[in-house]
Amino acid sequence: MRGPNIEKTLTSKETFIFKDLKGPFFNPMWHFHPEFQISFIVEGKGTRFVGDHVQTFEEGDLTLTGPNLPHLWRSDAAYFEKDSKLLTHGLVIYFDHELLSRSLLDKEEFYKVNKLVENSVRGMEFYGETRNKIHELFPQIAVEKGFRRIIRLLEMIDILAESEDYNLLSSPGYQNVFRGEDVEKMRKVYDYVMTNFKSKIALEEIAEMLNMTTTSFCRYFKPRANKTFSHFVNEIRIGHARKLLLEDNFNIAQICYECGFLTLSNFNRQFKSITHMSPHQYRKLFLNIKTSIS
Repeated sequence: MRGPNIEKTLTSKETFIFKDLKGPFFNPMWHFHPEFQISFIVEGKGTRFVGDHVQTFEEGDLTLTGPNLPHLWRSDAAYFEKDSKLLTHGLVIYFDHELLSRSLLDKEEFYKVNKLVENSVRGMEFYGETRNKIHELFPQIAVEKGFRRIIRLLEMIDILAESEDYNLLSSPGYQNVFRGEDVEKMRKVYDYVMTNFKSKIALEEIAEMLNMTTTSFCRYFKPRANKTFSHFVNEIRIGHARKLLLEDNFNIAQICYECGFLTLSNFNRQFKSITHMSPHQYRKLFLNIKTSIS
């Protein structure tokens, strides 16, 4: 039996560690660990999974995940191609939950930090000026030594705690129900869907791959993803559609079929269900934002 999908990132003598991660793709394993994690994407694109939340990511992505919250940054398919020259670059900090002990969080001065800790159990995505400030602090943490590194980390936590520029990711009440043997099974599911979402997804094939019947696979998947398998697949497809809509290289009908949908009506319905706007509205909104920024 494989070991549990729990990564212990700190030793007993460490309060936090900083990692400057560079490689052909990000860690493709669905995992969790007892530490808080601050992640900044310098280079790379793909799909981000945090708890039951699915969303595309690109350069500038900044997130905070709380202890034992399952997550995965899965690079786009192009990064896994044999002759790919694409690279990824991420800045990551893991810090011990004991740094923010309950005895501190209960103090009046830690009110906003306590709120940050409470929100982190769902995962948080930061944007705007908060993202810029945090990015500027990473090089300082990389070179500082001893207690001065702790001070820089506390500065970073303070910025996140004071920020209003964030979105919560996982659903309210999301719970981690993963066991050790789930890591390899879920990796196979994610790999299969990310490789095949542009065509018909064969439920029988993926169930057989896990030595399950289709019924048992659906029962297995739903509590771990907090959604049905079909909804999960649609989220992956709509995530890809959102990328294509922003590139403005395809019309909406072309995007529909490029993302694995068989009918335009179903594509429009699923897109609105997930994003709360139509594909046309989504493209118009974000192209207007892009134009105003430039």
